[in-house]
Amino acid sequence: MKNQRDIQDEKIPSSNRSTAIAYLLAGLGIGGVVSMFLAPRSGAETRLRIAGKCLDCIDTANQKVRETRHQVKDTMDQAQQKISEAVVARREAIAKSKMAVR
Repeated sequence: MKNQRDIQDEKIPSSNRSTAIAYLLAGLGIGGVVSMFLAPRSGAETRLRIAGKCLDCIDTANQKVRETRHQVKDTMDQAQQKISEAVVARREAIAKSKMAVR
């Protein structure tokens, strides 16, 4: 069994060292090329894209608010119409009952 001193005394042969450095440099080069192809857009392009998406969301929200307002207005108009009809019917009923009492 090797102790720590024996392991420290062993040296990596120079051929293995140069191969390891070559692999390291190749890995760095490949990583650099791949990162260039996969890198996101520039900062200005990214900000413009985010701003565009935000504006689209705001436009969509505004459209939904307008549609909801229209639906609420229609519902309130219908409710007011029904209330008016009920008031007229009630007044007619009261007027008939007063005439019947006389």
